[in-house]
Amino acid sequence: MEILFVEKPELDAAALTGLRKAVGWEGDLERVKKTIGRSYYWAAGFAEEKLIAYIEVISDGVDDAYIRNLIVHPDYQRRGIGLKLLEMVLSRVKADRIKTVNVLFEPGLEPFYRKAGFKIISGGIIDNHAEKG
Repeated sequence: MEILFVEKPELDAAALTGLRKAVGWEGDLERVKKTIGRSYYWAAGFAEEKLIAYIEVISDGVDDAYIRNLIVHPDYQRRGIGLKLLEMVLSRVKADRIKTVNVLFEPGLEPFYRKAGFKIISGGIIDNHAEKG
């Protein structure tokens, strides 16, 4: 099956929400509607017009770029789709002469990001939505 990769496609918020849910992420349609298409860069993978992969980057356009989302539907993982999306991002960021690219990920994904060329450093996060109030 051929995957079509598209830079900055028009996306359906419900399709993106469904993709997020497919990988076990939060899938609040209203939140997705507020953020969709408002990033420095995004790209998607489609199989037979179905959204099966997505990447999104936040950036100031000068010093820093942050990969906010990299999602590949479980039925399509381990086929090089995530690496292809990362290559698209890294190419765009390099062309725009942005100094650094950052990403947060679960520890089990370290080999994937190393393979993509990332130097692994430590960091931290506060997830205000994960707190039970």
